[in-house]
Amino acid sequence: MGRRDIAEYLLDHNARMDIFAATMLGKLDIVKAAVAAFPNIVRVPGPHGIPLIMHAEKGGPLAKEALEFLRPLAGQPQRQK
Repeated sequence: MGRRDIAEYLLDHNARMDIFAATMLGKLDIVKAAVAAFPNIVRVPGPHGIPLIMHAEKGGPLAKEALEFLRPLAGQPQRQK
């Protein structure tokens, strides 16, 4: 988890995009749409039981906006800028 290069390679070779990959890759538009459609998705365990917020954390700088979007929804405080 958290290997952007592997995720991008798999997606380039027809792997399915899911909310967990989209979050780790910083695809904020996909993350927001999924959360709007399924608000409880922030609490659904992902692959290997890893929560969505942790996928955002592992995404690094490119997933920062997704992380900041998900923090309050996951019950974590916003970080000070």
